[in-house]
Amino acid sequence: MPTTKVEQIKDAELKASMAAAHASLKSGNFLDVVQRAADAYIELLARKPELLEEEGIMGRMRIMMFPRLGARLEREEGKPPTVVWDREVFGFSEAATYFEFAVDQLVKEEL
Repeated sequence: MPTTKVEQIKDAELKASMAAAHASLKSGNFLDVVQRAADAYIELLARKPELLEEEGIMGRMRIMMFPRLGARLEREEGKPPTVVWDREVFGFSEAATYFEFAVDQLVKEEL
């Protein structure tokens, strides 16, 4: 049985990236954590486009629920989401929020 949530990620590439993000969190490279978390979430949405196509508000919520602590997702109609960087300096708690969000979403969607 996996001992951490990162170990529950099934895709080897995403698991390795999130493990590297965890190491970056421990070493204080918070920008790397946020970049890896954003990339992982965008990859999740690319692999499961149906998540963005859900009827009602849920499809839009997939973009809106991404943390907005200096980097946010935006999406033009018919295009994949992109990261908009409001800044490039992050603190521990902000990086941890992005990290936990990405890992939780990957595990929830069984990637």
